[in-house]
Amino acid sequence: MRISLVTPCFNAARFIRETLGSVLNQEFDDLEYIVVDGGSTDGTAEVIHRQRQRLTWWVSEADEGQASALNKGFARSTGDVLGFINADDVLMPGAIRAVSEAFAAHPRVDIIYGGVEWMDANGASLGRHTGQISSLTEILDIYRVWWGKRQWVQPEVFFRRQLWERIGPFDTQYHLAFDFDYWVRCFLAGARALQIPQCLVRFRLHENQKSSASRLAAAEIRQIVKRALDCKIAIPRLFRRRLRAQLSYDLYQSNDAEAPQPRKSFGRALLQHPEWLLYAPEARERVRATCVGRRLGASNDTIPDP
Repeated sequence: MRISLVTPCFNAARFIRETLGSVLNQEFDDLEYIVVDGGSTDGTAEVIHRQRQRLTWWVSEADEGQASALNKGFARSTGDVLGFINADDVLMPGAIRAVSEAFAAHPRVDIIYGGVEWMDANGASLGRHTGQISSLTEILDIYRVWWGKRQWVQPEVFFRRQLWERIGPFDTQYHLAFDFDYWVRCFLAGARALQIPQCLVRFRLHENQKSSASRLAAAEIRQIVKRALDCKIAIPRLFRRRLRAQLSYDLYQSNDAEAPQPRKSFGRALLQHPEWLLYAPEARERVRATCVGRRLGASNDTIPDP
């Protein structure tokens, strides 16, 4: 079984040497490694060039972002199993062999994922994370699952080429959540996922990574979920109602926060969306806080001045 791994990068000279080494030292005979650099100007291309004899293919040229770079890399790949690792992360020893053995043992599984170890910019361990997603409803349930500490961390996920050929490339309109969009599309197409009890990658947390743009990423994720809910898919009716209510309340909050003056009072918005009280905990808390504040105000009014 051949496994193809792609690393997209741009101005990653600080970390990419360690990333390259973690992949090239995997001790797995049929590993295809492709590096797609977006035209770095900080010495990244020079580091990659020194390893060119050990790479299947690499390029350094301007591109349209990470999703575009990955599409370019996977178009060059020939492996039975595909995966990608960021230019600041580190593959754990034995990770590729563990993935290969898992796919061989489970021929009906489309996606294999393991666990990750968080690390800081200097490589110090910050703990471990284990995702838990196995169905379309779980991937769409961003409030309880994806943002409930059961999310997948992208470099730990590997998938069959057959799935890639069925789903198509990454959607380049998403700059931060293109991987989340891809996993949603996979489950929409009936993909089967399996977790293996092994830490596969060390994921670096630092100030310059794209993952730190949490507000923009969250907006893309909500957009992806809304698009999926608009499709005619077989998911429980109450589940769909809950997600729609939470998404609409999030949209109200974002408009409320970003507009110079709120377009509509919360009370009027609530009258139009009474489902918020059932399915949006933040809305219920807002109502509760308002009621408590009014009671306290009324109580204070009865206390005479000294």
